[in-house]
Amino acid sequence: MLDELKSFVAVVDDASLTRAADRLCVSQSTVSKRIQRLEALLGTALFDRNSKPPKPTAVASRIYGQVVPLLRGFEQLFHLANEDAPPSGLLRFGFPQVVADMALPDAVTAMKAAFPALDVRWQTDWTTGLLRRLETGALDAAVLMLATGAPLPDELAARRMLTFNVVVVQSRDKPLVKGRMPIRSLADCEWILNPEGCGYRAALERAMAGAGAPLRLGVDTHAGDMQMRLVSAGLGLGLVPREMLEASPWKSRLAVVDVRDFALTIDVWLAHPHAVGNLRRAVEVLADAVSSSLARPRAARRSRRG
Repeated sequence: MLDELKSFVAVVDDASLTRAADRLCVSQSTVSKRIQRLEALLGTALFDRNSKPPKPTAVASRIYGQVVPLLRGFEQLFHLANEDAPPSGLLRFGFPQVVADMALPDAVTAMKAAFPALDVRWQTDWTTGLLRRLETGALDAAVLMLATGAPLPDELAARRMLTFNVVVVQSRDKPLVKGRMPIRSLADCEWILNPEGCGYRAALERAMAGAGAPLRLGVDTHAGDMQMRLVSAGLGLGLVPREMLEASPWKSRLAVVDVRDFALTIDVWLAHPHAVGNLRRAVEVLADAVSSSLARPRAARRSRRG
């Protein structure tokens, strides 16, 4: 059917069976047979064969108006499935909020520069929510934060970008605890944390429960900058990836608490379905932009040490 429609459009466009055959790289008789098959299928003549060259009938002109966008849509389907084709259409990309705070501006800039015509929709959620959206096809790619060693679903392709070391922080000027201590000793302190669903909050809750110590939640908020501001004022302890701490404007007012029996590392992944079609290059550009943004504080810290 597709060949018949392409031949029909070619004959109308070129007003010649011969030129249409040359364009399609087939014989004239092949084009003629395709037109006949299409006429039989539709139950109507498409060309007035008494005219030279044959002219499309009135109904053929109406059919032509429907077929051209249909063929264009077929071509777009093949384009979307081709991983070597330029990215086009819509890319739906997800971030955990902590990564978005550090990397979203660079990611948006990189995508605008590389693929200005690509429609990119940015979304933030917990990693569990992003995973669900990837698995159901609601996202094309996402950054995921998983405890080191946690498995990824087999149906996803993934690239590990770096590992976050999550640290406990307190106010430098108004410290709540002193010295190196076990996590049990933090039971009397309030915490300023992400809401439920945050992976490293869950890890802290498990560690505190394992030590027989309750977790006293003072404030839960998504806003990482607000968390650091409250912690720096001495209103509680916080959890933060060291990379985010290095990039925080509150860094000079915060101190890392040395907790001898609590260590948490989080792997940061770029994940997507195995087949992403012509979005592959866009996903690669995004991965590079996010990796560069997340690695910048670590590189700056090494430079200062050097």
